[in-house]
This record gives sequence, structure tokens and C-alpha cells, in this order.
Amino acid sequence: MTNAEKSESPGAAGIARRGRFAAVAGVLLAGGFAVWQLSAWPVRFRYPGEWCGIEGMRLAEMQHVRQGIPIYAPASAERFDATIYGPLFYLIGSRLIDPDKPAYLPLRLLAALGTLGCSVAAGWLAFRISGRRLAAALAPLIFLSYGFVSFYGTSARADSWALFLTFCGVLVAHQFRGHSKMLFAAPFFLLSLFYKQQFVAAPLAIFLFLILERRYRLAAAFAAAMASGAAVLLALFQFVVFRGQDFFLHFFRYNLLPFSWLQFKGALIVFGLLFLVPILVGLECLRVHREKFLACYLACAVGFALLGVGKVGSDTNYFLECVLILSVLFAVLLASRIAEPARATELLVLLVVATALALLITPSTPSRRDFERDRALQDYLRANFPPGTRALSYYAGDMIRAGLEMPVSDLFQHTWLAHAGRLDDRGLVWQLEKHNYGVVVLDIDLETEKQRYWLDYSLTEPVRRAIQTEYRLATTLEMPEVEKLRSEARLYVWVPRTEAGADSRTKH
Repeated sequence: MTNAEKSESPGAAGIARRGRFAAVAGVLLAGGFAVWQLSAWPVRFRYPGEWCGIEGMRLAEMQHVRQGIPIYAPASAERFDATIYGPLFYLIGSRLIDPDKPAYLPLRLLAALGTLGCSVAAGWLAFRISGRRLAAALAPLIFLSYGFVSFYGTSARADSWALFLTFCGVLVAHQFRGHSKMLFAAPFFLLSLFYKQQFVAAPLAIFLFLILERRYRLAAAFAAAMASGAAVLLALFQFVVFRGQDFFLHFFRYNLLPFSWLQFKGALIVFGLLFLVPILVGLECLRVHREKFLACYLACAVGFALLGVGKVGSDTNYFLECVLILSVLFAVLLASRIAEPARATELLVLLVVATALALLITPSTPSRRDFERDRALQDYLRANFPPGTRALSYYAGDMIRAGLEMPVSDLFQHTWLAHAGRLDDRGLVWQLEKHNYGVVVLDIDLETEKQRYWLDYSLTEPVRRAIQTEYRLATTLEMPEVEKLRSEARLYVWVPRTEAGADSRTKH
């Protein structure tokens, strides 16, 4: 060994030690945040009520599938199922529930499996980009450290599996980028689209990437594969699986809610808070590794997230795709810089900052009081309304768990489609005037609420007038905190004013 080698050896050893320390620190930091989020999963699985705002609506629609009710039928005076997600979500989910005792647990476990699948896929892509096991370990931990990932990823929703399917397509496309085998990604994107019509950024990114690479024939072939596959599946569900119904109406038109600039501005602030640091890190990773396809994917994912989140009823679930790809890029850059102590330390600090900011919008976990209030609500409904009573409520899951019937499974969608002029609310008004609903359960006080936004949020004005005219307030109940849209919300139970409506409480 030369004198120069001897003098450099201690320095190299020191750098290696600092690199190992930074690697361990990165795994411990990301792992700590991830374990913190994962620790809430068991209580969320056990909680019998809904805690993400729309779980009950989807559960009610799946119950209707099992009962043989045509959930893709157009809205009528007697019934409305929004059925706004992809048919695969309903067909699979409906087989997991007991229609006589509907519960969220099977659907939440299914969603959690999809979330874990996303985390594994993130680790796989991170390893393929960097060739480092550290990146493969960090990417899933960073992804799982975001609170709203666990919030949506363990609830009875379609997001996690739709995202997992589309990311499988991304893995295929990345493996064969620029080659004809990229077409093998199309089936995964189609399955995702018909599970939930949300994650369309990846197929658009492939098309854009191929155009930039001047692979015009392959771009045309990919577009044709997507278009023809979508057409075949649309025809299959419209004319075979749901024959005699109007699948197109639900799959497209019932999803078109108004755009809200107020909601968009608020979501833009949240997006900046969550992703300013990760996007800067991600852009540096893309620059270093020259990943043109992933650059297209990130740009499309961010664009569609911001476009979609402005729609009334949208939420931070539109940011899930951004979290997944940015987790991969963050992990790859950190693993690549681990041998450079100064840069590795900088990235570790940014990781802590990004994850800590994400904690600011982490939804709460059901508490013992939430369990107690849910039980009190169920006891009240079962004691005062016989099984089969027609109920009208935003909280469809609470009603069907008590044995009540929900002819309108998604009151929110019904209301906003009526606001947009795409659905007529006169049929619902007529039903209320005839006392065909034995109970109406709301989370706003129709008598004292002054904010027009909240009055319009769940009910149109004609429906509100019909309730106030034909029904009386029977009682109010405490809501579980995890179900509240507003901190001061309570449940207001309305029943028909006259004895003539008593017989309508049982299903005909």
C-alpha cells in the first residue's frame, strides 16, 4: 500500500461510517413515522362506524348489489344510487359483505392490502432506478408515513386498489420504456380505470413520453390499445353485466359535479404545504438520473391532482398518486447521496420537514368516545324505527347498519347533481311530502343554521322546505368526532309530523 493510499484510507473509512449512519438514520426516521401511522390501523379496522365521509354510501350501494337492486338505473322518484366509482369496485366489494349485516371491516382490509401493494411497488421501482437496497427500503416507509395515505388506504374506498393497479402499469412501462412491450401496461391502466375513474395520469404520461421520444407509431398503438380496451369494457358493462340499466350515465355524467374555485384555492394551499419540499427533491432526482418517463409521469400526476381536487366533493385523495411517485424519487435521491455526508444530512432534514408537515392534515383516529356515540346512535335507531324503515341521510352506513332502508344511498351526490341541473329533485320532494320516509337524519340544524354553504351542501332548498313542512324534529344526538364535517355538528332526527305517516315507516 502506498503512503497516499494509507493517508486516504482513514478518510474513506470515515465517509463509509457516516454513510452507514445516514442510511440507518434515514430508515429510522421514515420507519418511525410509518410505524406511527400503522399503529392506528387496528382501531380503524375495529371501528364499526364510518370515518372517512363516504364509506357508508359505498357500503349501501354494495348492499343493493347483493339485494339485486339495479344500482346503475337512472335516478327516479323512488330510488337513487350514485354508483360513481368503477364497476369492479362494486362487483368485488359486494361479494365481501354480508347484505343482512353490512360492515366495513372486509372492505377496509381489502383497501389496506391495496395500500401495502402500493408500498411494495414503490420499493420495487426505487430499486430499479437506483440499484440500491436502501432506496427499496425507504420508498415504502416514506409513502406510509403520510397520514392521509393511511386514512384513505384503510377505508372502504376504491382509491388504494385503483392506485396499485395503475402503478403496476407504471412498473411495466418503466421496465420496457421506449419499446413495444410498453403496450403490456395498458391492461393494468384499464383495470384501474374501471375500479375508479381517477388515476389517468400514467397512461397520458406514456403517450407524452413516446411523443417526446418520437416513437409516433408506438404512441399511436398505445393510444389505440387504451381506446379499444376501454370501448370493449364499456360495452361489456353496459350491454352484458348491467344489461337494461344505464351504466354510461353513472360512469360519466353522474361524476360531473361543479368546479369550486373556493375549494380549489384551499386545496392548492394544502398541496403546496405537503409537496413543495418533495417536489423540489423529486426534480433533483429526475435531473440526476435523467428519468424522462418519470418526469412526464410526475408532471401529469401533479396536473391531474390539481385539476381534480377543485371538483365539489373531491379531497386530498387526489394527491395519493403524487405521494407515491414522490416517495420513490425522494428515496432514490437519498440513497444515491448517502455517501456524501453533507448532502445526505440535508436530505434527512428535508425528509423530517416534509413528513412533519404532512402530519398537520393527518385525520384523527376513532376514540373510545366515538365507539360509545356510534353505539348510542345504533341503539336509538333500532329502538325507534323498525327494520326496513325508509331513511334519508348523508350517513347511509349508519342507517343500513341499523336495519333501515336507504332508497337514496348518496344524498350528497343527489344534491349536487340537482344543483348542477343534471338531476331533478322533485321526485325526492314528492316522497317527503307523502311521508314515504320514516326518518330523516341530518348533521345540520335546519332551523338555526345561517351559513348558506352548509345548508346547500347536503340538501337543495326544495328538499329542505319539504322536511321542515312535513317533518318535525324528534331529537338530537351526539355525533362521533371522526364522522363530523364540522366540529359543532350534531345529528338531527326528523320524523313525519302526522300519524298518517306512521304506516310509511315500514317498507312496502
